Amino acid sequence: MKRIGNLFKKDIILGIKDVFILLELGFAVFILLLLLFVIPENIEKDKTAYIYDATTLVKNFVHSTAESAEAQRRKGSHYVDSREEVIKGMEEDELAVGLIITEEKNGTYRVEFLTQPYTKNSIVQDVEVEMEDLMSILKPPGGIYPPDVYKSVKVSSLQQGLRDELPFNLRLLPTILMYMVGIVGLFAMVSLIGQERSDATIRALRVSPASMWEFLISKHLLLLVTGFATFSILYLPMMGFGGYPEALLLIILTILMGSSIGTILGGLFDSPIGAILWVLLLMMVLSLPAISLFSPSFSPQWLKLIPSYHTLFGLDAVMFPDNNRHIIWQGVSILAVIDVVLFALSGLIFNKLIRKEA
Repeated sequence: MKRIGNLFKKDIILGIKDVFILLELGFAVFILLLLLFVIPENIEKDKTAYIYDATTLVKNFVHSTAESAEAQRRKGSHYVDSREEVIKGMEEDELAVGLIITEEKNGTYRVEFLTQPYTKNSIVQDVEVEMEDLMSILKPPGGIYPPDVYKSVKVSSLQQGLRDELPFNLRLLPTILMYMVGIVGLFAMVSLIGQERSDATIRALRVSPASMWEFLISKHLLLLVTGFATFSILYLPMMGFGGYPEALLLIILTILMGSSIGTILGGLFDSPIGAILWVLLLMMVLSLPAISLFSPSFSPQWLKLIPSYHTLFGLDAVMFPDNNRHIIWQGVSILAVIDVVLFALSGLIFNKLIRKEA
């Protein structure tokens, strides 16, 4: 234990001298400042809708639902008095859309939806369906549904919580933590071992009382301590102590996974430059689950085979809890099993490769 302590002390000093630790902590502070003061909480701008309702049917209905005219304007709905005003408003605001509602001579209603040239078809279809449903409710049998249909339909959600209202800068945090703290150990371990090999420190270690396992444990500890500090700098100002222990546990397990993979690559390649292609490839693979986090509709089963999937969704469940707490401990269990296997395997492979080199 004393030998591990001495090696760890040496690694801390070298990490500070080589500016690795200072860069990691400094970059964490920089990212934190971006999250707090630069990246906005909300990046979605509501579309402005200019509405000319010659029938006053829709306008009166909306106002009767306790939505004042001022509240409607704040939400982006502007009622105007002519078709020309709709077009003028759309010319002044390139994100705006327009609705024109008129009554035909035969008693039916005509709804025109005016869009910008780049408006997505999905938006057009959504508005068409919503207006069809609204007109069906307001003036049956002018539409295609009788009023009792809407009374008989109830929508309930299995997922409780306010996920749609999460600030954008907080939604980025799980991904940033995984990239900057969790899997950075992969590259860092390759770099640390490569430096030791180029300095012939490992050869000198063979004639010292310390073993190769103690050498590796010291490196793992360095990355875990640096990761702990970096994680705390990013997490605490943004989230406070809520969920801190569970999130820290997930990050520690992810760091150990990355550093174990880095140990294997460090033994296979003589220098970090030789391993850089594999490091970048692995980091790209480990980053794939972030797509599923931001686009839940894309969640194929094979994505769950990537360990970082459990890190990302575990952190997400910790930071934004609803009825998903089981995801945290499921992720912890899977990562812990992976770490035990990788840690033992990486040590054995590294020892074997280094002995062959001798």
